Amino acid sequence: MLPLMIKLAHRMDGCCNLQAASSHGRRGGHVACLDVPEPQEFGLLNITAIQVGTAPADFQHGANFAIISATANNGSFFAGKGMTINPFSLDTQMLWFRAHVQQLTQQNPVGINVLSGALVALGEIGGNDYNFAFGSPGMTRERVRAFVPAVVDKLAAAVEELIAMGARAFMVPGNLPFGCTPLYLRRFGRSASAGDYDPRTGCLAWFNAFAEYHNRVLNARLDELRLRHPDVAIVYADWYGAMMSIFQSPGKLGFTNALLSCCGNQTVPCGQPGCTVCDDPSTYGSWDGTHPTEAVYKVIADGVLHGPHASPLPLAKTCPPS
Repeated sequence: MLPLMIKLAHRMDGCCNLQAASSHGRRGGHVACLDVPEPQEFGLLNITAIQVGTAPADFQHGANFAIISATANNGSFFAGKGMTINPFSLDTQMLWFRAHVQQLTQQNPVGINVLSGALVALGEIGGNDYNFAFGSPGMTRERVRAFVPAVVDKLAAAVEELIAMGARAFMVPGNLPFGCTPLYLRRFGRSASAGDYDPRTGCLAWFNAFAEYHNRVLNARLDELRLRHPDVAIVYADWYGAMMSIFQSPGKLGFTNALLSCCGNQTVPCGQPGCTVCDDPSTYGSWDGTHPTEAVYKVIADGVLHGPHASPLPLAKTCPPS
């Protein structure tokens, strides 16, 4: 059994989105950015946000290191690219993580490795690096594509550090098909031609190809890490493939509004006073224009836990609950 679940990831802000409770939106629970129900399957509930808990007793089921709009890279990276943003980054989350582990270690008998029985869910991380860049004036698609190795380098470095700290089980998700998100369809659809869309899904093909590229680079690096650390379980969570199964056959899975958002619209975004909320989020692909709905998360979670959207093995087979 895995007695502890720890997740480091990014979070985008907004009323009724990730970790923020809403009668129509996310459930509280696991950890950071994409809140899928793996913890429930492993018998874990009420995983605590690191900004909320104050003592080890608050983190009996795990810890959540999510923070608003976090990126893989830090502000100096973006400054070097001519971007004036200074977001929370993976560096900040790892700083919190080290302090948290030190606190837990002080509460355990000498010689006990608090991470040896933990599942570390590292991500999805990197999406905000690209979101910020694609939204920056003068930043071409080719320049953003060149960010990918640096993003993957940060993720790989975090895995290496966590292994050195004693972690032995990881779930590392890939990027999502953001060419299917209402935000990107609105932002870039105005200047798109018919040839820019995938005729099977209605998604913007170039942005999905970008996500696929990120995932190929990430998978290659994870393969290297597995060879270097054969005693460590590293599961790649194919959130892209799980979501594309929805966009390719939305009606089959009950998503009658697969490319639309439940909360907010083009006039009043989700999170702003007066934003509208749909009656049935389970039929929508997006909650707020950027993040999936609970129904989408369930498809992702089922695919990662039981296949086929995980490699080398489904998570439930890699880390079976007792």
